[in-house]
Amino acid sequence: MTSGGEDITEEQFTEIVQFIDHNGDIVNEENDNKKSFLSCLSSKTDFLEKGFDYSVIAILGPQSSGKSTLLNILFNTKFAVMDSHTGRKQTTQGVWMGIANVESPETFLILDVEGTDGRERGEDEKAFERKTSLFSLVLSSVLIINMWAHDIGRYNAANIGLLKTVFELNLQLFQKSRDHDGETPLEKLRNTILEDIKNIWNELTKPKDFVNSTAHDFFNFEFTSLPHKVYSKDNFKLEAEVLKKKFLDPTNADFIPKKEYRNDIPADGFYKFSNNVWETIKANRDLDLPSQKEMLALFRCDEFVDQSFAQFSVDIAPLKEKIEKGRIVDNFGESTKKMVAACLERYDVPSARYHSETVSKKRQTLDSRLMEMIKTLFDKQIEKLYEKSVEFYKNLVQESSNIKKVSAASEKQSLESQLIPHFSVWSRNIRQNTLDYFEKIAIETVYPESGWSFISVQQELDDFIAKEISVLKENQLNKLSKFMKDGFFQQITPNLTKITEHAQDDMWKKITNLFNENLFKFETTYRKRLTDFDTKESDAEDTIEMWKLNTKEQLKEKIRDRAQLLPLRLKKRFEEGFTLDSRGLPRKWSKTDDIDSIYQEAMFNAEKLVDLFSYMRLQEEEFELTFYSKDTQPDDDDSLYLTSLKSPTKYPVNYTNIVLQNDQCNQIIDDFRKDTKTDLINARHEQSRTSSVGGVPPYMILLLCVLGFNEFIAILTNPLLFFLVVLLGVGFFVLHKLNLSGPFIDFSSTLLVSFMNKIKDVVLQVEHLSANHPESSDAAKKKKD
Repeated sequence: MTSGGEDITEEQFTEIVQFIDHNGDIVNEENDNKKSFLSCLSSKTDFLEKGFDYSVIAILGPQSSGKSTLLNILFNTKFAVMDSHTGRKQTTQGVWMGIANVESPETFLILDVEGTDGRERGEDEKAFERKTSLFSLVLSSVLIINMWAHDIGRYNAANIGLLKTVFELNLQLFQKSRDHDGETPLEKLRNTILEDIKNIWNELTKPKDFVNSTAHDFFNFEFTSLPHKVYSKDNFKLEAEVLKKKFLDPTNADFIPKKEYRNDIPADGFYKFSNNVWETIKANRDLDLPSQKEMLALFRCDEFVDQSFAQFSVDIAPLKEKIEKGRIVDNFGESTKKMVAACLERYDVPSARYHSETVSKKRQTLDSRLMEMIKTLFDKQIEKLYEKSVEFYKNLVQESSNIKKVSAASEKQSLESQLIPHFSVWSRNIRQNTLDYFEKIAIETVYPESGWSFISVQQELDDFIAKEISVLKENQLNKLSKFMKDGFFQQITPNLTKITEHAQDDMWKKITNLFNENLFKFETTYRKRLTDFDTKESDAEDTIEMWKLNTKEQLKEKIRDRAQLLPLRLKKRFEEGFTLDSRGLPRKWSKTDDIDSIYQEAMFNAEKLVDLFSYMRLQEEEFELTFYSKDTQPDDDDSLYLTSLKSPTKYPVNYTNIVLQNDQCNQIIDDFRKDTKTDLINARHEQSRTSSVGGVPPYMILLLCVLGFNEFIAILTNPLLFFLVVLLGVGFFVLHKLNLSGPFIDFSSTLLVSFMNKIKDVVLQVEHLSANHPESSDAAKKKKD
């Protein structure tokens, strides 16, 4: 839509579009209900893919000077032109853009800029002219300034102010084109314009580095003229065609839009760049062209970074999920390197057309984000690898040794099967295999050339393994010590039981010989087994000495266990010497037996057992010494000593060898003596009864035969009595032949005596009760009465 009332066809809208409207606002399709430059470019994929391979052509000049007409002729565009029959008024408002529709290998983006000196602008004319001029200058590769030949030499008409504004910025090519009336030679016009340019340049306030510079140091000037379009139509067409070839034919010697004049703005970023430039100019801010390019690059590169990183996040998601679930990703470093390379390539391809320094910085930002994510996953993988390595170590220990988990079944397992052969070699292999497992995967996890280190975690793993092996070694040494100790006592226990069972006076001599003989054998084996642990000689000696002490202590516990049966042993030993005779039969006391002497001897022999079991005597010089004696014990435990029957010398006591304390021994002796008093009393009673019963006189036997003859005949004549007598006779005969008559008689006598004693005790208790409680007896009698 033009301001002149001329309608633009739909076909024209597809080729040209208004970028900046009359009010100086960028046309926004959503707000203004117009087709925006952005939507126009978005539909032209061929242009967007051009990269830097395009040129921007802009034109400046007075209103109604034929700018749009010239562009339409040169580039086959359809910019709106003025209809002189309707009046000379403003046709192009703001800035219009279109893509040239020409047969040329070159691609042109054309800017048709609102003319200067228009009455429609009024007082705002100069400000808007400056803004559109700066905008055209920034965007264009070639800037055409169109003017009438008869205006040259006049300040306002010749747009000297406009030229001054243009010169204040860096332009690669400055092209002058004008309608030439043919009367004034082009060379004179050229000189006039160059003189004006020189004067303008000298009047400019320039930075100190460019005080002595000229306009030619920054601009290339070319001049051409065209005949009047109305008065010389044919010549105008011919000259216009010549000028057109200078724009469209790259092989032309006077080709104008050279590649070196192009801006370094990629085609797909042109809209954003031009948008930023206009907003900056419109806000009356100083135009910093490089910073605008950087702004565009920042905007676009941020988009490329986000897009690339988003795709990278999708690509790495399976690895991330696997690591977070506690699994190890094989070849993590190489895998992520390929992903990073692909991500950076996705960034590099579209960003290559933008400001190189900004692209590089944003690439570093993207790379940092990628490395940050990968480093986080690397740390997690190393952490999981540590846990996996610990698990690997424990499994390796279980699989390569006989160590089992503690259970009721394993408690029955022999200690030997739980010992690890050649422990030092085994532990070194286990440790190295675990560290190799960790290091192999850790190396594959490190991102190539990142310099990331896993040494601290590896050292932590090594420390953990060292600690575990140290604990395991201690456990194995304890098991070995227990195994050797158990084996030792398993070897000596049968003989030790026999020796303590008999408990002869030389008991400790036999125990010492048995102990030392087997101790030497097991010590030799123990030393050999300790070499499997790489134990230092001094440590081995300490271990052996500790094992000996433990073995000795265990022996003491064995003796103490055997001493628990001392009351029975004392009773048995006493009975062997007092209650039983030499044949092991119950002793039959006669009036000639010295019961007290026999009793004292039996008591002495029995009580010697308490001394034997109360103190360990593992030194030869201690075999004959006495530790405990009921009648000669010291007042307190601090003054204990050993004595000898052969000398009055007192020998020091090794308190670690004490099996039973004095109070324990005293208790055993006291209980024993109380228990044996009954035996002494019974013996005396039996001896008294035996002494009171005399032998049968011979005359009594003769008298029995005479007086008992009739009874004898009665027995013979009575079958039942005869059978009973024969049965008793056969029984006595068998007992006599088996030498059991004596024991039978003794047993019968003992049974009879015991029966009589019981009756006697009952009678005595009744008499005692009656004597001490006469009132009870009287009460009983009264009750009976």
